[in-house]
Amino acid sequence: MCRFARSAKLVIELALLVMRLDIEAGFNNTRRLTNQEMTRNYLDWRGLITVLGCALLLIGAIDQTTKDALTVRHILRVIAEKPPRSNTQELSAEVTEKELNAYITYRLAQEKASVFDSLTVKLLDHNHVRGKMRFDAQRLNLDTLLGENLVFDFKGVFLTRDGAGRIDLISLQLNGQPIDPQVLDFVIHTAALVYRTESSGIGDWYELPKGINRISVNKAKAILYY
Repeated sequence: MCRFARSAKLVIELALLVMRLDIEAGFNNTRRLTNQEMTRNYLDWRGLITVLGCALLLIGAIDQTTKDALTVRHILRVIAEKPPRSNTQELSAEVTEKELNAYITYRLAQEKASVFDSLTVKLLDHNHVRGKMRFDAQRLNLDTLLGENLVFDFKGVFLTRDGAGRIDLISLQLNGQPIDPQVLDFVIHTAALVYRTESSGIGDWYELPKGINRISVNKAKAILYY
Protein backbone atom coordinates (compact mmCIF):
# COMPACT_ATOMS: atom_id res chain seq x y z
CA MET A 1 0.00 0.00 0.00
CA CYS A 2 1.48 3.39 -0.98
CA ARG A 3 2.12 6.12 1.60
CA PHE A 4 -0.80 8.20 0.35
CA ALA A 5 -3.22 5.28 0.50
CA ARG A 6 -2.12 4.48 4.05
CA SER A 7 -2.59 8.12 5.06
CA ALA A 8 -6.05 8.25 3.50
CA LYS A 9 -7.04 5.04 5.26
CA LEU A 10 -5.75 6.43 8.57
CA VAL A 11 -7.76 9.65 8.16
CA ILE A 12 -10.96 7.72 7.53
CA GLU A 13 -10.41 5.31 10.42
CA LEU A 14 -9.59 8.17 12.78
CA ALA A 15 -12.75 10.04 11.80
CA LEU A 16 -14.86 6.90 12.27
CA LEU A 17 -13.27 6.27 15.67
CA VAL A 18 -14.00 9.83 16.82
CA MET A 19 -17.58 9.47 15.61
CA ARG A 20 -18.03 6.21 17.49
CA LEU A 21 -16.56 7.67 20.68
CA ASP A 22 -18.84 10.69 20.36
CA ILE A 23 -21.89 8.48 20.00
CA GLU A 24 -20.84 6.29 22.94
CA ALA A 25 -20.30 9.40 25.02
CA GLY A 26 -23.84 10.41 24.20
CA PHE A 27 -25.11 7.11 25.56
CA ASN A 28 -22.97 7.29 28.70
CA ASN A 29 -23.63 10.96 29.47
CA THR A 30 -25.53 11.58 32.70
CA ARG A 31 -27.99 13.66 30.66
CA ARG A 32 -29.23 11.10 28.16
CA LEU A 33 -29.43 12.43 24.63
CA THR A 34 -32.88 12.55 23.12
CA ASN A 35 -33.72 10.66 19.94
CA GLN A 36 -33.64 13.97 18.04
CA GLU A 37 -30.20 14.86 19.44
CA MET A 38 -28.81 11.42 18.64
CA THR A 39 -30.13 11.66 15.11
CA ARG A 40 -28.63 15.15 14.72
CA ASN A 41 -25.24 13.94 15.98
CA TYR A 42 -25.38 10.98 13.62
CA LEU A 43 -26.19 13.26 10.70
CA ASP A 44 -23.44 15.73 11.66
CA TRP A 45 -20.82 13.01 11.75
CA ARG A 46 -22.19 11.35 8.64
CA GLY A 47 -21.74 14.73 6.97
CA LEU A 48 -18.09 14.74 8.11
CA ILE A 49 -17.56 11.26 6.69
CA THR A 50 -19.18 12.38 3.45
CA VAL A 51 -16.88 15.41 3.21
CA LEU A 52 -13.81 13.26 3.87
CA GLY A 53 -15.01 10.71 1.35
CA CYS A 54 -15.62 13.38 -1.28
CA ALA A 55 -12.17 14.84 -0.70
CA LEU A 56 -10.54 11.46 -1.13
CA LEU A 57 -12.76 10.80 -4.14
CA LEU A 58 -11.64 14.01 -5.84
CA ILE A 59 -7.96 13.21 -5.40
CA GLY A 60 -8.42 9.63 -6.57
CA ALA A 61 -7.97 7.76 -3.28
CA ILE A 62 -11.30 5.92 -3.48
CA ASP A 63 -14.10 5.68 -6.01
CA GLN A 64 -17.71 6.70 -5.37
CA THR A 65 -18.99 3.12 -5.13
CA THR A 66 -16.41 2.29 -2.46
CA LYS A 67 -17.32 5.44 -0.51
CA ASP A 68 -21.00 4.47 -0.57
CA ALA A 69 -20.22 0.92 0.55
CA LEU A 70 -18.02 2.13 3.43
CA THR A 71 -20.78 4.51 4.54
CA VAL A 72 -23.18 1.60 4.98
CA ARG A 73 -20.53 -0.57 6.61
CA HIS A 74 -19.85 2.17 9.14
CA ILE A 75 -23.55 2.65 9.93
CA LEU A 76 -23.94 -1.09 10.56
CA ARG A 77 -20.86 -1.14 12.81
CA VAL A 78 -22.09 1.79 14.88
CA ILE A 79 -25.46 0.09 15.36
CA ALA A 80 -23.88 -3.28 16.20
CA GLU A 81 -21.49 -1.76 18.75
CA LYS A 82 -23.91 0.62 20.45
CA PRO A 83 -23.82 0.44 24.27
CA PRO A 84 -26.95 -0.74 26.16
CA ARG A 85 -29.52 1.98 26.79
CA SER A 86 -32.16 2.35 29.47
CA ASN A 87 -34.27 4.38 27.04
CA THR A 88 -36.22 1.97 24.82
CA GLN A 89 -37.12 4.60 22.22
CA GLU A 90 -35.98 3.52 18.76
CA LEU A 91 -33.24 5.33 16.89
CA SER A 92 -33.00 5.25 13.12
CA ALA A 93 -30.49 5.59 10.31
CA GLU A 94 -31.12 6.08 6.59
CA VAL A 95 -29.42 4.20 3.77
CA THR A 96 -30.02 5.19 0.17
CA GLU A 97 -30.67 2.72 -2.63
CA LYS A 98 -27.37 3.69 -4.23
CA GLU A 99 -25.44 3.09 -1.01
CA LEU A 100 -27.20 -0.23 -0.42
CA ASN A 101 -26.35 -1.57 -3.87
CA ALA A 102 -22.75 -0.46 -3.43
CA TYR A 103 -22.59 -2.30 -0.11
CA ILE A 104 -24.08 -5.47 -1.63
CA THR A 105 -21.45 -5.38 -4.37
CA TYR A 106 -18.74 -4.80 -1.77
CA ARG A 107 -19.92 -7.72 0.38
CA LEU A 108 -20.16 -10.11 -2.57
CA ALA A 109 -16.61 -9.18 -3.56
CA GLN A 110 -15.38 -9.82 0.00
CA GLU A 111 -16.92 -13.28 0.25
CA LYS A 112 -14.79 -16.18 -0.92
CA ALA A 113 -17.84 -18.23 -1.95
CA SER A 114 -20.91 -16.20 -2.83
CA VAL A 115 -24.14 -17.90 -3.92
CA PHE A 116 -25.01 -14.93 -6.14
CA ASP A 117 -22.86 -13.75 -9.01
CA SER A 118 -24.47 -10.32 -8.59
CA LEU A 119 -27.48 -8.80 -6.85
CA THR A 120 -29.06 -5.36 -7.24
CA VAL A 121 -32.23 -3.98 -5.67
CA LYS A 122 -34.61 -1.13 -6.35
CA LEU A 123 -36.38 0.30 -3.29
CA LEU A 124 -40.00 1.37 -3.69
CA ASP A 125 -42.71 2.86 -1.47
CA HIS A 126 -44.66 0.82 1.11
CA ASN A 127 -41.87 -1.74 1.64
CA HIS A 128 -42.01 -2.91 -1.98
CA VAL A 129 -38.76 -3.94 -3.64
CA ARG A 130 -37.57 -5.04 -7.05
CA GLY A 131 -34.38 -6.93 -7.65
CA LYS A 132 -32.17 -8.75 -10.10
CA MET A 133 -30.11 -11.83 -9.18
CA ARG A 134 -27.51 -13.29 -11.48
CA PHE A 135 -25.92 -16.73 -11.12
CA ASP A 136 -22.98 -18.37 -12.90
CA ALA A 137 -24.91 -21.04 -14.81
CA GLN A 138 -21.81 -22.73 -16.22
CA ARG A 139 -20.10 -23.11 -12.86
CA LEU A 140 -23.32 -24.51 -11.38
CA ASN A 141 -23.62 -26.95 -14.32
CA LEU A 142 -27.10 -25.58 -15.00
CA ASP A 143 -26.42 -23.98 -18.39
CA THR A 144 -27.75 -27.01 -20.31
CA LEU A 145 -30.88 -27.24 -18.17
CA LEU A 146 -31.77 -23.56 -17.70
CA GLY A 147 -29.64 -21.70 -20.25
CA GLU A 148 -26.36 -19.82 -20.13
CA ASN A 149 -27.84 -16.68 -18.55
CA LEU A 150 -29.34 -17.28 -15.13
CA VAL A 151 -30.86 -13.87 -14.42
CA PHE A 152 -33.86 -13.70 -12.09
CA ASP A 153 -35.99 -10.55 -11.78
CA PHE A 154 -38.21 -10.40 -8.73
CA LYS A 155 -40.75 -8.10 -7.14
CA GLY A 156 -42.02 -8.44 -3.59
CA VAL A 157 -42.75 -6.92 -0.21
CA PHE A 158 -39.96 -6.73 2.34
CA LEU A 159 -41.24 -7.89 5.73
CA THR A 160 -39.42 -7.59 9.06
CA ARG A 161 -40.20 -8.81 12.57
CA ASP A 162 -38.20 -9.51 15.73
CA GLY A 163 -34.87 -8.76 14.10
CA ALA A 164 -35.49 -10.89 11.01
CA GLY A 165 -36.58 -10.14 7.44
CA ARG A 166 -37.89 -11.88 4.34
CA ILE A 167 -39.17 -11.17 0.83
CA ASP A 168 -42.83 -11.98 0.20
CA LEU A 169 -42.68 -12.57 -3.56
CA ILE A 170 -45.24 -10.97 -5.86
CA SER A 171 -43.67 -11.95 -9.18
CA LEU A 172 -40.57 -13.78 -10.43
CA GLN A 173 -39.07 -14.03 -13.91
CA LEU A 174 -36.15 -15.93 -15.40
CA ASN A 175 -34.62 -14.17 -18.38
CA GLY A 176 -37.86 -12.23 -18.86
CA GLN A 177 -40.22 -15.21 -18.57
CA PRO A 178 -42.49 -15.91 -15.55
CA ILE A 179 -41.16 -18.76 -13.47
CA ASP A 180 -42.18 -20.77 -10.39
CA PRO A 181 -40.30 -19.70 -7.20
CA GLN A 182 -39.27 -23.33 -6.72
CA VAL A 183 -36.94 -22.94 -9.71
CA LEU A 184 -35.08 -20.14 -7.93
CA ASP A 185 -34.95 -22.18 -4.73
CA PHE A 186 -33.46 -25.05 -6.75
CA VAL A 187 -30.78 -22.76 -8.20
CA ILE A 188 -29.95 -21.33 -4.76
CA HIS A 189 -29.74 -24.84 -3.28
CA THR A 190 -27.46 -25.96 -6.14
CA ALA A 191 -25.22 -22.92 -5.65
CA ALA A 192 -25.04 -23.61 -1.91
CA LEU A 193 -23.83 -27.14 -2.61
CA VAL A 194 -21.22 -25.96 -5.13
CA TYR A 195 -19.92 -23.16 -2.90
CA ARG A 196 -20.38 -25.20 0.30
CA THR A 197 -22.52 -22.63 2.04
CA GLU A 198 -25.77 -22.84 3.97
CA SER A 199 -28.81 -23.41 1.76
CA SER A 200 -32.01 -21.38 2.12
CA GLY A 201 -34.94 -20.25 0.02
CA ILE A 202 -35.95 -16.85 -1.34
CA GLY A 203 -38.95 -16.76 1.00
CA ASP A 204 -37.11 -17.79 4.17
CA TRP A 205 -36.63 -15.51 7.15
CA TYR A 206 -33.11 -14.11 7.50
CA GLU A 207 -31.52 -12.54 10.55
CA LEU A 208 -31.04 -8.79 10.18
CA PRO A 209 -27.62 -7.24 10.91
CA LYS A 210 -26.82 -7.11 14.62
CA GLY A 211 -28.72 -4.47 16.56
CA ILE A 212 -31.35 -3.74 13.89
CA ASN A 213 -34.93 -4.38 15.01
CA ARG A 214 -36.77 -3.64 11.79
CA ILE A 215 -36.38 -1.96 8.40
CA SER A 216 -38.81 0.29 6.58
CA VAL A 217 -38.48 0.62 2.80
CA ASN A 218 -39.50 3.76 0.91
CA LYS A 219 -38.72 5.05 -2.57
CA ALA A 220 -34.93 4.89 -3.08
CA LYS A 221 -34.14 4.56 0.64
CA ALA A 222 -34.33 2.23 3.61
CA ILE A 223 -34.74 3.26 7.27
CA LEU A 224 -32.94 1.08 9.79
CA TYR A 225 -34.53 1.11 13.27
CA TYR A 226 -32.41 0.08 16.22
